[in-house]
Amino acid sequence: MSVQENVLRAAEDGIKTLLNQAFAEKFTFDPITVESIIDHYGEDNLNIIVVYDGDYDQLDPEKLNRISTELASILAEFGFHNIPTESYIDKKEYPEWVALMSQAPWEQGDE
Repeated sequence: MSVQENVLRAAEDGIKTLLNQAFAEKFTFDPITVESIIDHYGEDNLNIIVVYDGDYDQLDPEKLNRISTELASILAEFGFHNIPTESYIDKKEYPEWVALMSQAPWEQGDE
């Protein structure tokens, strides 16, 4: 079983809205990727990758925690009760992250 499409869309729309409300005019968030995964408990879950462009020191962890809580409430309305994993990646580091994520773990570091 996997996460339903309406839950994926709600997560994507919700995280975009919440981030833009919390960090208006301080950051741009692009791309934001939401994908269905099987977590380490064997349950359906969501993995959210947010690429941000802005001053890291302005990325308030309290606001990020509130966003996570509010997103969980939005998803609960769709019957989804797991807590998604969220990763925030600086736009400058994103190309390296993509390259690392596209390699098998045993291939990393063989340069």
